[in-house]
Amino acid sequence: MKFSYNWLQSFFKKKLPAPEKLADLIIDHAFEVEGITRSGKDYVLDIGVLSNRGPDCFSHIGMAREIAAILNYNFSISAFKLTENKKIDAKDLIKVIVENKGGCPRYTARVVTDAKVGESPKWIKEKLEACGLRPINNVVDVTNYVMLETGQPLHAFDQEKIEGKKIIVRFAEAGEKITTLDEETYKLNEDILVIADAKNPIAIAGIKGGKNPEIDQKTKTIILESANFDPQDVRKSSKMLNLRTDASLRFEHGLDQNLAEFAINRAAYLIQEITKGKVAGGLIDISVKRNLKKIIRLDLDYADALLGVKIPKKQAIDILKRLEFKIRAVKKTAKIIDVEVPTFRLDVLLPEDLIEEIGRIYGYENIDSAFPMVSLCPPKRNLDIFWENLSKDILRGSGFTEVSNYSFISPKDADTLMFKG
Repeated sequence: MKFSYNWLQSFFKKKLPAPEKLADLIIDHAFEVEGITRSGKDYVLDIGVLSNRGPDCFSHIGMAREIAAILNYNFSISAFKLTENKKIDAKDLIKVIVENKGGCPRYTARVVTDAKVGESPKWIKEKLEACGLRPINNVVDVTNYVMLETGQPLHAFDQEKIEGKKIIVRFAEAGEKITTLDEETYKLNEDILVIADAKNPIAIAGIKGGKNPEIDQKTKTIILESANFDPQDVRKSSKMLNLRTDASLRFEHGLDQNLAEFAINRAAYLIQEITKGKVAGGLIDISVKRNLKKIIRLDLDYADALLGVKIPKKQAIDILKRLEFKIRAVKKTAKIIDVEVPTFRLDVLLPEDLIEEIGRIYGYENIDSAFPMVSLCPPKRNLDIFWENLSKDILRGSGFTEVSNYSFISPKDADTLMFKG
């Protein structure tokens, strides 16, 4: 996955190491870096993010968080303040119905009115191009920008093109078709989750938007979507349609449901600033369940034994805090701590997962290599096997021939297997 070096630098006040040095640090502590290329005044790092880290590291914020932990730097996300037009209620402009809550555990929407669709600012276009995406217009580009920034895919619809002013999350009906933004037509079936209006599908959920309600120069009222879709449903639909996108890649690996609200507010703010639109009052938010925080009890003596090195308690706690884990309970005399796992770390489930986090940030190169201490004892002689082998050797030496035949079976088994001798 491509990451902009300048974009990563924007999260830090302190200067990052040169791209080559930064790549070496990422390789030592997190992921393989498959290449570094120049893009104008920027550098692009192609980082092989592990599949279990997709939920938090398929984004520039996630990668910046990793770099901050490795370098022990402070990093910050740009603050923003979303201003709503309280005279307009989003629910008066669009109605959202989620018929299949298993396939869509959370769906959020915002409405932006009086938008002026046009060309994006240079800084957005440069970042998109560095990451391999083609700029389209200032609304679509913001949704792609926020996806690359936060890891949350978003979509924008032209409100005036949505039939019945309804968004319905449902499974497709047999025989339904959709023409996507790239003007490809796909035949749908009952196993494919779609976003529909009152008449037809207008997007393939978590994969690609439809052509009909796309944003164009005439668009004035925008419906922003930021949702959480079931990873298995997205993967299955993607395989059936042979259609894989940047959005489906992220949904397939799972996403923190709490990310949907932050991302849509961020996108609405940028669209408001760039298009001079007005954000309607209220966030439309339909959710079945939220990612709950996990508490894991960690024995630091066990961590030392598993890693093969004694890491001071204070240092181990500091590493976890740098990765945004929260320490809930610490006893001064004991080396047992309760750790609250942030909801974006879907991969951390066990004490061993926390120990791995401590070990990789501490640096495996700082752990001395040592052979395992084991006791090697020869097995006790089996006299039955010894005399059997000795007898075979004696008979072969006397000119006899040893033959290994098929095992004998009963006539009944032979009939069952329809064996003909």
